[in-house]
Amino acid sequence: MRSNSRRRVRLSVSLLSLALVAAACGDDDDETTTTEAASETTAASGEAPADDAGAALEALVAAAQEEGSVTVYSSQGLDQLNALGAAFEEEYGIPVEVVRGTDGDNVPRIETELATNTSGGDLVVTAGQPFMETQAAAGNWVDPTASPQLAGLAEYDAEQYMHEGNFFEVGAAILTFAWNTDDLPEGLTDYPDLLDPELGGGRIAVVDPAVAPVIVDFYLWMEESFGADFIEGLAAQDPRIYPSALPIGEALTSGEVSAAAYAAPVQLVPAAANGAPVDFGVSEVGAWGARYFGAIPKSSDSPNAAALLADFMVTARGQEIVQGASGSVLADIPGTLVTNDLVRVTDLEATQPEPAAAYVEEWNSLFR
Repeated sequence: MRSNSRRRVRLSVSLLSLALVAAACGDDDDETTTTEAASETTAASGEAPADDAGAALEALVAAAQEEGSVTVYSSQGLDQLNALGAAFEEEYGIPVEVVRGTDGDNVPRIETELATNTSGGDLVVTAGQPFMETQAAAGNWVDPTASPQLAGLAEYDAEQYMHEGNFFEVGAAILTFAWNTDDLPEGLTDYPDLLDPELGGGRIAVVDPAVAPVIVDFYLWMEESFGADFIEGLAAQDPRIYPSALPIGEALTSGEVSAAAYAAPVQLVPAAANGAPVDFGVSEVGAWGARYFGAIPKSSDSPNAAALLADFMVTARGQEIVQGASGSVLADIPGTLVTNDLVRVTDLEATQPEPAAAYVEEWNSLFR
């Protein structure tokens, strides 16, 4: 992990859009020979010796090239996905069709394809953990361990990041504290610096938890990380309230606020590269964000190419391309901020409608 104790995180990586959408869940009872064939093909291509990552990769490449192409549905950044696809095609000669959309766009599309056994997305990447878990329980994800990375034969920590039901982590979007460098040339070291009395009177930006239940988890994470009184102290600063990270980043850039509790490095990086007076840090205790999960739907007609693309995505080269200014499943990747094991695991129970609404009511009593 790269902390920010009197160090600034280098703002030298490209833009990656965020996806923090609570995904809808669905199931599928259809069973077809096409689906069975996809699962069997992927399993067969993974029969290389368990101790030989090279042989496993060679077998997977051959099977993937026979399929000829691969389509990825993802809520990661479009520029990064296109760059990943280009690098993958250069490496393996397999073209990649990128379908970039929010989780709210992609989840219903995949649900329909699974329900109708219609081939479309071969690899799905989403921040929608409930969706991934529901489809895993329904048996709708193909075993991806034809990939030597996902099988635990290479750098990827499959024991930690592979989840029951055949879905796996590929990175994380990060939200963190930030500041305007003209107003605060010395910067901030961690979240508790936001309680400095000098930052009172509307100089701090916070995000409204009423906008999305997942933001409730952000405030719970801060309470757990910095003490039960931290949120009350933050409210006492009389901060400005914004609906999302995007306007917060704009407010920081313009000098409307001096600091923020909730900002997106993927927005601030290019802004700073263009001369904006903004910087950010990552806490010593870890980071809050949304973990990205990948899976291969059983409706895919290119499951081997999907496994190979997933394998490439979680290599050091793939992570540097697609996870800049974000969380990575590998350590020491240039441009990434923290490893996934240090990214908050969302408290799904707390983000259910009833407890989330109760928290928002309590939050409003403090901040409004």
